[in-house]
Amino acid sequence: MPLATLLQFMLPRWLVVRIAQLAGVLAHKLDRRGRSRFRENCRHILGAATPQLALEAMVRRLFIHFATNYADLLRVPVLRRRVVVLADSDCRWLDRALSRKRGAVLVTGHVGNWDLAGTIVAAMGYPISAVYEPVPRGWAGAFNRYRSATQLEAIPMHDHDRIGQALKRGRVLALVADRDLTGRGALCPAFDAWRSFPNGPAAYALRYDVPLLVGWMVFQQAPGRPPYRVHIEPLEFVSTGDMSADVPALTRLVAARINRLIGEYPDQWLVFNPGWREKP
Repeated sequence: MPLATLLQFMLPRWLVVRIAQLAGVLAHKLDRRGRSRFRENCRHILGAATPQLALEAMVRRLFIHFATNYADLLRVPVLRRRVVVLADSDCRWLDRALSRKRGAVLVTGHVGNWDLAGTIVAAMGYPISAVYEPVPRGWAGAFNRYRSATQLEAIPMHDHDRIGQALKRGRVLALVADRDLTGRGALCPAFDAWRSFPNGPAAYALRYDVPLLVGWMVFQQAPGRPPYRVHIEPLEFVSTGDMSADVPALTRLVAARINRLIGEYPDQWLVFNPGWREKP
């Protein structure tokens, strides 16, 4: 990773992206297990009747987007605060949420370039804390060095005290909410099947009485515009005051919105272990 970043100091982004795209094509050819998992995702999203050629073309695009994501993340130490030039950003609803001085929960999925999105929001001056999965063998620390290059605060998912303190300090708490890593989430409809979604985003938003927003950053094909587009919007929910009922109800709303996002950008949903289940 440091070597790849060093190369980015010497090469223009267009060339790095082209190299990443070629790496994605190569990974698509070599990674049989990854192809199989992406193919399963696409079948659930697009339907079993999708032509095989269209399915394989989408799987190939997923690998290319995956490689491009990491190429751009590794460029963050080169750009630092200037990383904002990589995206058109609409953060009006985030400004409104933070005007309450009580922080906000910002949920997203593994759609587009979620890691880079956090660094861009931080580079724009927003106080953002991202909760991350503790990946073994030092990978979490390596990625956090890139995530924090623009002053994004990285918090491990098991550190509930720091997560709560981030909201108490009026920060934006960013959570990736399309995979349930605890095994204690809510089982929700997802296309033609069901998947478990984490209750954490809903629980934190309700417990600390802060707005819950949904955000994403996806590749855009717009001549003359940056390669990405950031969008953030509110998720409206009226609490009943009963946490035992409100948390699963709000989690279902989060799941429905993320599923709609995945349906809009199926070739940018980069999850290898989605956990599809039959209807209970």
